[in-house]
Amino acid sequence: MALVELKGIVKRFGGVVALDGVDLTLVPGETHALLGENGAGKSTLIRVMTGAVVPDEGSITVGGTPCRFTHPAQASAAGIAAVYQEPMIYPHLSVLENIFAGAEMTGRFGIVRRGAMAAVVRPLLEQLDLPASLLVRRMSSLSIGFQQMVLITKALMLNAQVIIFDEPTSILSQAETDRLFVIIERLRRDGRAIVYITHRLDEIRRIASRVTVLTDGRVSGTALTSDLDEAKLLTLMAGKASRDYGKPLRDRAAPAHGTPALRMAGLTRAGAYQNVDWDVPAGQVTGVYGLVGSGRSEVALAAFGALRPERGTIALQGRPIAPRDPAEAMRLGIGYLPEDRKLQGIFATKPLEANLTAGTIGRFRARGGRLDFAGLRGEALRLIGYYRIKARDETIGIGTLSGGNQQKALFARWAGQSLKVLILDEPTRGIDIGTKAEIHDFIRDLAAGGLAVVVISSDLPEVLAVSDRIIVMRRGSVVGVAEGAAMNAEAILASAVGADARAA
Repeated sequence: MALVELKGIVKRFGGVVALDGVDLTLVPGETHALLGENGAGKSTLIRVMTGAVVPDEGSITVGGTPCRFTHPAQASAAGIAAVYQEPMIYPHLSVLENIFAGAEMTGRFGIVRRGAMAAVVRPLLEQLDLPASLLVRRMSSLSIGFQQMVLITKALMLNAQVIIFDEPTSILSQAETDRLFVIIERLRRDGRAIVYITHRLDEIRRIASRVTVLTDGRVSGTALTSDLDEAKLLTLMAGKASRDYGKPLRDRAAPAHGTPALRMAGLTRAGAYQNVDWDVPAGQVTGVYGLVGSGRSEVALAAFGALRPERGTIALQGRPIAPRDPAEAMRLGIGYLPEDRKLQGIFATKPLEANLTAGTIGRFRARGGRLDFAGLRGEALRLIGYYRIKARDETIGIGTLSGGNQQKALFARWAGQSLKVLILDEPTRGIDIGTKAEIHDFIRDLAAGGLAVVVISSDLPEVLAVSDRIIVMRRGSVVGVAEGAAMNAEAILASAVGADARAA
């Protein structure tokens, strides 16, 4: 009998369909791997299972009983727990306090019974080969690996029968990874259902007996691990990018010759990236593809002066540069559209007009240093019209617009400046298909006008659709470069996940 069964799960965020009829069955004593590109829907599915997101359609049954989770506490009470790659902890509380947070044992007058709590949890620590002395340690004093073990202990304390591990080894040492795998195997043998999310194909055969692959919010396949080789997995993960393989997704620019507009050589920053070379030609779109932890955004931030490298060189149109901050990078002619538009992009409390002209306000200073407000308004209206931003007028707060129109406004802000290089980090994340197609057209137009454009994306079909050449990154290093018609979805994905390219 299934411990948990999800049927026809649908979740929409505005015009974006994150999950589109997903089915998933979890049975006792099985480790079930969940694979897919960034943006395939894995995180949303896990949030549905843990009660953090309420699905728009579909059903969830636990032990054969229909359930509707509207709060994480309900999922926890039903026996579902999650351990994330970056543990969600109370860093300044003790291990014991973290394990019992929200479930403290109290006596008369509400006094917390620490001794009773410790007595309950000690046998669980023994199961995980953890010393009881750990209970008095401050959580922040532990390594990430031990913090994960504490959260597993909490799941056992709550009698979780389904434990979800979300990219648990991405920041662990090999020793910590080996220890975690021993624990997961022990949990599986105890009859629990394990969900294991990873991008690392080499971990699948070691840890999982069954695999489900998500692509574009849908299940593209479920099979026993023993029935899948790397070639089949890569084809399932590539999804529509694989189906488009061999088709000319767009007219590619001719290979560039001469000095690149932007060249980065030997860039290294400990813990982020090492010996990275990027060549970004003018008049082309250079795609950068990689999964979580590949270092792609960190390298881009080095060019933008926001995360300075420890070693290596950066040259702009053949001239060495070393931007000390984003302001200097912008003066040099480098623009950067960040991946998180709400936290790093828009000025949410300001009107659309101010957001559009924030980068060019210096061009509209009248005599005496006063601003030319008529000129600013005219520029804002021009950008609204050209980039087809749907807004009542230029005075409306940008925070009231849809995500797609906010993104178009950010794009317009950068495109309206005099730049040599424009770096776009996840330029269409979380927006609808129609707006995505518009932004792709705008990107091509900028490149056709001679600008050097970098598109960083975890959406492989997007990278293939807009790029003239693609740099592939994995674990902080460049692992491949593909150009023109030779770009192959399976080969690119194989490089990004560390699979044998011959399997693609």
